[in-house]
Amino acid sequence: MKLLLCTKNDLFGAIILNYLLPELRHHEIRILLSDKARTGEDTIPELRAEKFLEREYPLQHFFPTLDREGITGQWLTFNALSAKFGTSIECEYDINGTGSTQRLTTWAPDLILSARFSLIFKPHILALARLGAYNVHPGVLPGYAGVLAPLRALWNAEPSLGCTVHQLDRGIDTGPVYSISRLAATPGRAVQSYIPDLYRLGIDSLLELVQSIESGHRPKLAPQDTAAFRYFRPPTAEDYRAKDVPLFDFSDYTKLLQQFSPADADSESRRGSYRSTVESLLSQHLKQSAAPL
Repeated sequence: MKLLLCTKNDLFGAIILNYLLPELRHHEIRILLSDKARTGEDTIPELRAEKFLEREYPLQHFFPTLDREGITGQWLTFNALSAKFGTSIECEYDINGTGSTQRLTTWAPDLILSARFSLIFKPHILALARLGAYNVHPGVLPGYAGVLAPLRALWNAEPSLGCTVHQLDRGIDTGPVYSISRLAATPGRAVQSYIPDLYRLGIDSLLELVQSIESGHRPKLAPQDTAAFRYFRPPTAEDYRAKDVPLFDFSDYTKLLQQFSPADADSESRRGSYRSTVESLLSQHLKQSAAPL
């Protein structure tokens, strides 16, 4: 099948592709990366820090160094993934525009698979995928639609977090649900530390869905309860000040980085180096922005 994979140009987008590509290598793949700014990420200190850790440090510092030195680990950078799996990885800024529409119409994908993609698909793009379009949303639908669902769930003291696989339709996070997977919330665990595990749950379910469709089965989908639907917009600075949930953990973050490096005798020293570098650069970054965290 022809599969259009859509994710985000950031650290977690790379991790998502590392989950997906080894399992889909027998398909014809195209990959699009969104690179859209989030509301408030240049003015709210917490979102500035998140942007730095998820996008600026990996894309401007960490991944280029690995690519330049030819270093690979369990996980691969975007460039290394492209080389290993022989597929192009392109940034997409206007998925619904004339150019993208023409290219995708010509290519004619069988399935569109989205996870962490920041752009909204309009109906004419969704209609191009003859077998449907599906999204991995890191929150339980219909109660946690919109952005930063794990953060909202933790702010609401939910006992568990979830990841939903649903069909894409003309709304945002409104399509019928294929599956909801959950993991327990752990007191004191940082929001960012949940993200790889949540997407792992959703990707496992998405792969089952793809296999089922490939076998000729029609997915069983459940419509969402519109009365229970809640859509969350980006938090305000006041929202962050009113809550006491850790946003990131440098130890967990550097463990993620280490997955992109070889497992060898220098692993522990490399992790320490990653941590000190990231902490220093983040501190400088926030000071330069005149918005200390």
